[in-house]
Amino acid sequence: IGEISSIVAQISDRQTTIASAVEEQTATTNEMSRSVAEAAQGSGQIADNITGVSSAADSTTQALSQTRVAVDELSRMAADLRTSVARFTY
Repeated sequence: IGEISSIVAQISDRQTTIASAVEEQTATTNEMSRSVAEAAQGSGQIADNITGVSSAADSTTQALSQTRVAVDELSRMAADLRTSVARFTY
């Protein structure tokens, strides 16, 4: 009976050790899950920022196109004005 009690005590100790290890693994898994969730959230924010930058770049491109049209029109008007002034000078 003493030997059986000793074996039962050893089994109990091992079960306690296993339970502790499972608890640690659960805590580690939960921490990893939290870290992955934070990384996913960060990736989402980066994607949103990139979308914003892309939108700003599109707006800038449109503004530059409009500016180019205005500059071309001003250049044409300046040439017309030079032609008109040249007629009066001579």
